[in-house]
Amino acid sequence: MNLHLKALFPSYRYFRSKPTQLSYDSHIFYHHETKEWFSISKHEVSQRDYEWLTVFYTEVTSPLVQASDLWYEFIYSNGDIPSKLTFNKARVIQITFINENPPLEALKEALYNFFQEDTVFLQVAKNQFLLIEPEMHSICEKEDFIALIRTIEADFYVRIHLYLGEFYAINQDFSVKFQREAQWFKECLHLRFAEPYYSFQTIFPILLTEQLPTSILTFIEEQIIIPLKSDKELLETVKTFCECGFNISLTSKKLHMHRNTLTYRLSKFQEITNIHIKNLDGVILVYFASYLWSFLQHAQK
Repeated sequence: MNLHLKALFPSYRYFRSKPTQLSYDSHIFYHHETKEWFSISKHEVSQRDYEWLTVFYTEVTSPLVQASDLWYEFIYSNGDIPSKLTFNKARVIQITFINENPPLEALKEALYNFFQEDTVFLQVAKNQFLLIEPEMHSICEKEDFIALIRTIEADFYVRIHLYLGEFYAINQDFSVKFQREAQWFKECLHLRFAEPYYSFQTIFPILLTEQLPTSILTFIEEQIIIPLKSDKELLETVKTFCECGFNISLTSKKLHMHRNTLTYRLSKFQEITNIHIKNLDGVILVYFASYLWSFLQHAQK
């Protein structure tokens, strides 16, 4: 791969260890498999080249805080556990900005105001931050992160994708667990209907649907999706009903729908699909069907 890069980019330069100085005129990338660094002049890298390179390599950029160097080495290069830690467990929050040139300094300040002081910030690419958040000072509610995303998008006119990692003990397995989450996040971002907020709970049905055998996907499509094509909102109605804990009143309020109308639609769904939606088996099938429907809709665009 390095020989091909040198042929494509005359300024290609290889490093055996992480460069101690970063040049404004060059992109520096890290290859996780070979644990090697290389630089390429920015003048030789088009936007398309940059997008291609960042799929296979991690760009190295200037750190946002002093502790970020230690954390970068720890989670990307099998470095030592950062010293003088005041916490034993933490999670990694991955934030990606869709805009090509987001206002990094202003965004950094906004994020600092949202998180506690001992949260560690790493800028790992031109448009990507990692936040190492200690468990004892964490923001626990999904709604808080949704509010953060909406606020930043409104204030800075940027689009954000955020992955909320799980809390892990800070030991030698921490980086492996983070890399697993980073891979899941990348897989979700490649989908055409990428959402602004992700966690393992939200991506689990997506990843599992991707892994299902074709025969099962075909069965779901034939038995549920195709019969419901004349009423595309029916499946979403039932999904919302499941998410609301099978509560008629709560579902009616959320969908702005009369109780009698909701009851009729639930009965209609059961009649068409023969799925009983008030038990766990039916709920699981409804969720997979809803995600598969989304895949099929966006695949046709």
